[in-house]
Amino acid sequence: MKPTIDSFNRLSLGIMEKEGCQPEDALRKLQSLTLNILCGEAIRDSLPLQAALLTTINTAKRAFLGGVSVQMPPHVACLLPWPQKRSLDEIVCELGGSLTTVLPTKDFTLTFGLAAQIDDNQLQIVCSDWQGGVMANGEPSPFDADGTIPTAGVFAGGLGTTLAFLRLSGMEIAAGDESVGLSLWRPDLHWLDPLAKGPAVALLPQKYWLLGLGHLGQAYLWNIGLLPYSDPQEVSILLQDPERIVKANWSAGLLTTKKAAGHYKTRWCSLWLEKRQFNTVITERRFDEHTRRACEEPFVALCGFDTASSRLHLEAAGFDLIVEAGLGGNLATFDRATLHTFPDARQTPQAIWDATGEAEINPVVLSILQKQLKDPCGIVPLTIAGKAVSASFVGACTGALALGELLRGLHGGIRFDKISLQLRDLNSIRAIGHEKNTYTTEQARNGFLTVRSAVPAPSF
Repeated sequence: MKPTIDSFNRLSLGIMEKEGCQPEDALRKLQSLTLNILCGEAIRDSLPLQAALLTTINTAKRAFLGGVSVQMPPHVACLLPWPQKRSLDEIVCELGGSLTTVLPTKDFTLTFGLAAQIDDNQLQIVCSDWQGGVMANGEPSPFDADGTIPTAGVFAGGLGTTLAFLRLSGMEIAAGDESVGLSLWRPDLHWLDPLAKGPAVALLPQKYWLLGLGHLGQAYLWNIGLLPYSDPQEVSILLQDPERIVKANWSAGLLTTKKAAGHYKTRWCSLWLEKRQFNTVITERRFDEHTRRACEEPFVALCGFDTASSRLHLEAAGFDLIVEAGLGGNLATFDRATLHTFPDARQTPQAIWDATGEAEINPVVLSILQKQLKDPCGIVPLTIAGKAVSASFVGACTGALALGELLRGLHGGIRFDKISLQLRDLNSIRAIGHEKNTYTTEQARNGFLTVRSAVPAPSF
């Protein structure tokens, strides 16, 4: 079957670039990859660890196409908000994990609530309210099995999946060689620094405006959907995107299922949110120089655009705070994320992005497709070769970074103008503070709600 623009697996682009292979060979490589997940009893008591587990499964199934096997204690009560489900085991299956009592012995394994063995093919996922990472070489977890906020858990789950994929795919064989992580409270510090622990989280944003509902937009919503609101019906989320879902979006979109193709992104995401009792408003107009927030619409925006030109008008729309993120697009950079906050940053969007910039064409992918399709000047090879290598696990981590910025702002933390990181090398993270240093009134008009009290686990 000839590749098409709307069905081409975006993660397979990285395999093609790495190995110089045909699209069908790249897809077979993904189909050969499998992942093991092993959970200890600590999974029962840690909300962040449960968020890490569900994120790992939701991202890994889109990359490890050979399957995701899960061994976990039976009848684990879910501590996260999830519609019509009481058991974490049920949700694992719903998301695509395969429960088993005996894991395959040769596959890469991520452990949750259990120290990983001293093995190149094992990592332990660890997280608290603000800190998330992986422990290698049998090192014990630095955190207790508790916590009330899922966001660092989402980051940890996405990070573990990233490192496992980089190693098994051959893209970065040194991935996962050492214990690494990130503090969403103090990304400028080592993740295990005592000052990186952060305060207890009591407040959550009341309103959001989502600009773009592709790879990053859905990652933002995945993070929002797991937040423990006392009453999610008091939350308002405005969804803006003009496009429909295509088959190719499944490999990167955390809310996208294989049945979603053809639906408008706004309406598909709205259904997902409304099942969780959030209030939504949708607009299918393209964001441009004419877009303005008005009346009681959200004062805070999360931006996930994939083009520079769309970002140029962010400051003119009337938001009090914009958290914007972008990702790399080729084999060397697809796990790189950069976050900005506007307005009143050191640089404006116009100073950062060039409106005339065009999508980068991958020469390796272009050459392969031109030969396969016997169409050296055709639009299909050029268009596919201009698509970014995209992976849902990178989106999950970036979404957590963006939500961490909002949560930090509600708790008097540092405002960062820019944060840049690469998941395969978290030691190289750069975090540039805003000139005012801390958040003050940026989210005041947007409102806030309280975190729900701990709910006793149901008995089975």
